[in-house]
Amino acid sequence: MSHQSIQPMQPLERIPSLDFLRGVAILGILFVNTESFAYYDPWSSWEFGFENQLDHHARFWVYFLTQGKFYSMFTLLFGAGFVIFMERLEKNKTGSKSIDIYARRLLWLFVFGVLHAYFIWDGDVLYHYSICGLLLIPFRSFKNHNLILVILILASFLVIKQCEVTQKRQMIEKEYLAAVNVSEAYRTEKQSQRINSWVKRYSKKSPNLSNIENPKPTYIEGLKKSYQHITVHKGELYYQSLLFPSLIMMFVGMLFYRSGIFANYRAWKHYWMISYTVLLFGLTINYLRYYQWTYEDHVAVTNIWQGLAYTFTKESLGVGYILVLNGIHQMFFMNSNVGIISQIGRTAFSNYILQSIILGLIFYGYGFGMFNFISRFELLVVVVCIWLVQIVITLRWLRYRAQGPLEGLWRKLTYNTFTVRK
Repeated sequence: MSHQSIQPMQPLERIPSLDFLRGVAILGILFVNTESFAYYDPWSSWEFGFENQLDHHARFWVYFLTQGKFYSMFTLLFGAGFVIFMERLEKNKTGSKSIDIYARRLLWLFVFGVLHAYFIWDGDVLYHYSICGLLLIPFRSFKNHNLILVILILASFLVIKQCEVTQKRQMIEKEYLAAVNVSEAYRTEKQSQRINSWVKRYSKKSPNLSNIENPKPTYIEGLKKSYQHITVHKGELYYQSLLFPSLIMMFVGMLFYRSGIFANYRAWKHYWMISYTVLLFGLTINYLRYYQWTYEDHVAVTNIWQGLAYTFTKESLGVGYILVLNGIHQMFFMNSNVGIISQIGRTAFSNYILQSIILGLIFYGYGFGMFNFISRFELLVVVVCIWLVQIVITLRWLRYRAQGPLEGLWRKLTYNTFTVRK
C-alpha cells in the first residue's frame, strides 16, 4: 500500500474521551498563557498585575488549579496520541514507511512551532513537543514494565536535582545567618554580598503599580524581541528544564492508552479509587506549593521533604485531572462527543495558535496595547471572553469542515498530499 493513500483518523474513528480531554486542556491552558502576554514578569507573586488583595487571591487560585497542569495534560495526551498514530500506521501495513510518516509529522510540527515562536509568541511549546516526540520512537516497542522503569529513572534525576537545589539553599541560608551575626564593621565584602542577595530575594515586597514599556510596541519590534528570546537558531531545539518532565508524562500517556482506560475506564478494577487518590494528592501538594509561592514567597524552602513534595506538583494534578475527567466523560457524556468542549479538542492545534493571535492583539503595541494595564483578577474576564470567541469560531468552522484549518494543513503535509478526501 502506498503511503500516499493512508489517511489520518476520520471523525468516527476518533476516541471521544481524548477529544474531550484535549478541549479541557486547550481552554484551561489559557489561564496562565494570558499572563505571559499581559505582564513583564508573569511569574512574580507581587510585582505586576496586583492592585489589591483580590488579585493575590485570583493569582493563587489560578496557579493552584491551572499552572502547568494543562501543559501536563497535553503532554500526557501527546504520548497517547503517539501510540495511536503508530498503531494506525502499522494496521495499514506501512512497514518501515511508518517511521518516515511519523518523522515527517514531527518535522512539520517543529516548523509550525518555530514559526509560532518567532512570529507570534515566544512561549511556544510545539517545537519542544516535536523533539520529545522523536525521542519516543525507540520506546514504542517497550513493554509496560520497562516503560515504568524508564519513568522511574527519569524521575530519580529530577528528585536528585531538587535535593541539590534545596541543599544549596540551606547552605546559602546558613551563610546568610552567619554573616548577619557578624558586626557590620567586621563583615567581609563576600558576607555583605550574601546578606544583600538574601534580603533582596526573601524580603517582603510591595506591588509594582507603575506602567512598564510594552515589550512589542510594533510588530517589527516584536519580531526583534522574539529573535533575541528564542534560541532555536542557536541550536537550542527544546526546553532543557522541561525535557525530563515532558518525557515522563508522554510515557505515562503511552501506558494509560495501552491499558485501555480512554476507551473504557473500567479497564482498571479500582479506577475511581485510584483517580480520586491521585487527584487528592495533587490538590494537596499544589495547594501547599502555590500558597507558599503566592503568600509566603519571602520564606525560603529549605526543608528537604518539602522540596521533594514540590518536585511533581504540576504532573500529579495533571494526571489527576486526566483520570477524573476521563471517567466523568465516559459515564455522563460518552454520546456527546460533538459537544462544545470536544469540538475545541478536535481543533486544539488551531485553537492554540488562535489564542496566541488574539492575546497578541489585546496586549501588544500593534494591537490594543493593554500590556500591564489589566489586573490579575480582571484577566479572568479576558480568558472567558476569548473562550467565547474560540467557541463561536470553532463551531462555525466545523459546520463546513471536518478538521481545524491547521489540523488539515498538518495532515496534508504529513501524508505528502494536498488532495481532499471526504
